Amino acid sequence: MPQCATSRAPLFVSHAPLHHTLGSPTVCGRMFDAHNLFDESPERNDVVSWNTLMACAASGAINIGLCIGNYVEEEGIPLDAVIGTALVNMYAKCGVLNKAVDVFHRMESKDVKCWTAMISGYGVHGFTQDAIRLFYQMEEEGFRPNEVTFLTVLSACSHGGLITEGTSCFEKMIQYGILPKVEHYGCIIDLFGRAGLLEEAHDLIKSLPIKGDATAWRALLSACRVYGNVELGECVKGILVGSYNQLPTDSILLSSTYAIAGRLQDQTRMQAMEKEMLKRAGIRSVGKEDKMLKEAGYSIIEMENEGFDHNS
Repeated sequence: MPQCATSRAPLFVSHAPLHHTLGSPTVCGRMFDAHNLFDESPERNDVVSWNTLMACAASGAINIGLCIGNYVEEEGIPLDAVIGTALVNMYAKCGVLNKAVDVFHRMESKDVKCWTAMISGYGVHGFTQDAIRLFYQMEEEGFRPNEVTFLTVLSACSHGGLITEGTSCFEKMIQYGILPKVEHYGCIIDLFGRAGLLEEAHDLIKSLPIKGDATAWRALLSACRVYGNVELGECVKGILVGSYNQLPTDSILLSSTYAIAGRLQDQTRMQAMEKEMLKRAGIRSVGKEDKMLKEAGYSIIEMENEGFDHNS
């Protein structure tokens, strides 16, 4: 009987419902065990398909996902909001956007999650204008976007450099009565930063209704590093020091900003301050004799319909 790679416990229990047992191997990262169990099971249904499709999306196992997608079609399982969204999500995350679009248009019923999944798919694959168009279509058909929807749209605008559309989306979010979170602010600030509009981003942060989180300021500090804006970087660093818990990365970002601007003496001074701050905090520099332990990465590679575990 196959066992979980992490717990060494049996993956499948004969008396457990199939959709529960399918969840076990996928949580443990054993997507291909889930696939075999799905193939052998006489009680496959839409719940089972949904569980397996979600695992395919998480692991990028496109061949398994195509198998499940074909099963859904062959068995005539209705493309409702649950199964349809799972297929759209899986196809988009596995890089088969055309199939995600096809499923989306064939769905019998849609909900906000489905629209959001398709918008996200367009955005991730670089079709930012299509993402914006679908967002407006969603509104026209009477669906109310939620905070996740706005995050996907803002992310698409950021990666596509759509200043006007991103600003409009951000303002519309406020109009809907949805209070932006730091992730939303991070997207809009990144959008301004990529366009070099750092002062505008600074003005936006100062007007934020959300206080007590430094994420937005650090996003701006990172943008200052990219564009070598020393003056604004120093201003932001001062705000972080005065109002928030200072992190070593703040000094590193400003130090890098000095380097990009060619102010090497200031860079050296900032590096000395950083070392002193680490010393006061009781954190020593890592030398050759120090061993830094890092949790190993884990991935599954699909080759010729077989799954191979890889640790890094």
